[in-house]
Amino acid sequence: MASKSKKAVALLLTAMTAATALAGCGGSESSGPSISVAQSSFELEVIDFKSDETVKYIKDTMAAEAKDGRIVLKVWTSGDDKSFEESRLEEFKKLFADSRYEIKIGTSEKGEDKAGSAVLENPKKAADVFSFADDQLSSLAKAGAIASVAPYYEGNVRQENTDDSLGVSTIGTDLMAFPKTSDNGYFLYYDKRVFTDESVLDNMDEMIKVANAAGKNVYLNLGGPWYSTGFFFTAGCEIKYENGKQTAKIANEKGLSAAKAMCHIAENQDKGFKGAPGAIGDNAYVAQGFDEGFLAAAVIGTWCGPAIKTSIGKDNVGAAKLPKVLMDGEYKQLESFGGYKLLGVSVYSEYPFSAQTLAYFLANEDSQLERYNVRGLLPTNKKLAEDATIKTDPAFKALEDQKPFAHAQGESVGTVYWGSGIGDVGGKAVDQKGSRTDAELMEQLQGVEANMKA
Repeated sequence: MASKSKKAVALLLTAMTAATALAGCGGSESSGPSISVAQSSFELEVIDFKSDETVKYIKDTMAAEAKDGRIVLKVWTSGDDKSFEESRLEEFKKLFADSRYEIKIGTSEKGEDKAGSAVLENPKKAADVFSFADDQLSSLAKAGAIASVAPYYEGNVRQENTDDSLGVSTIGTDLMAFPKTSDNGYFLYYDKRVFTDESVLDNMDEMIKVANAAGKNVYLNLGGPWYSTGFFFTAGCEIKYENGKQTAKIANEKGLSAAKAMCHIAENQDKGFKGAPGAIGDNAYVAQGFDEGFLAAAVIGTWCGPAIKTSIGKDNVGAAKLPKVLMDGEYKQLESFGGYKLLGVSVYSEYPFSAQTLAYFLANEDSQLERYNVRGLLPTNKKLAEDATIKTDPAFKALEDQKPFAHAQGESVGTVYWGSGIGDVGGKAVDQKGSRTDAELMEQLQGVEANMKA
């Protein structure tokens, strides 16, 4: 064990030294230093992260990296996850506490949807470790703003996580991020006391009728581009993000069909349907809606599961794939995004080994299990994915059932997509309760498509 650990640490330190040399050669911002080592140059090894020997080697390396007896790290995490992640950071500090240095870790709220853009705005000011959605990886890698997974941890990460999660974490042959959760997609949460006939869940119009009869509503944020894009996928629109280029063909008959389907649903605004969260945002709105009783179902993700269970009771919570929606005179399965949340390490971290160690700690099996138990977020860890409790979780099954109709975010949309105004198509439909002409919709679709080419 000792020789393997020494070899792995030596490889990591060699990579870090090479990175430092590269940083001092006057390289451009877009080709920032990398701490990756070609996979073919050594045999990847799997370490026992909890063994006394491994912990000692990690502490020794962190001690060598400390500056004036301190290791200072910054972590970006979403507001919903902040409390949980801070509890894991305390565990990290306990595990690697040492008399030779002090570990200080600060946290800031930065949603996974915003983290990538924030890193790109000022890479040298980015957090040492940050959580982000997988569709942002290509931009981060292209800008040289994210460090590849260190050789010391790469063998573990590859062995422990699912092939799909590793695929979205990889650029070329380089593993660029630590898989964190497998549930960056959406499905249907519902109150089983309202929807007693599960067949109703297959049809959005029927769901709205049942909810309205019960004095409640079905929630789907038509003004949110992440959710409303599912209608364009359902209509068969071509939406791709390849080699840093966004293409989206929606200003056509297929795009019009998607927009009209949203208008049809929006006609029921405040009559069994809610299509906008107001100023408080999706998560808070869904939690409030189930707690106060005006929602009976919501299209949302696992992160809202704990709040919904608290509001209506665990036994009353159901989950299913998305319903079918009326489009072109027939009911079609509503499609969606599916993806992963990853952990990245800044290539400009002053404490690269410590940052890599922290990222691995936050993404390892123990953290993923605890994240599921506390936050309801589904793991990428292969062992946990086979856990009986997790496999029987209604949310796990709902995501699995939706998977054939889910599109990989990283292959579909880039940064420009989100600012194109595509969410305003459904947003205006809700504002006007579906009262929009084909000409108005087509004009708006043309504007959105033009924005994507800018």
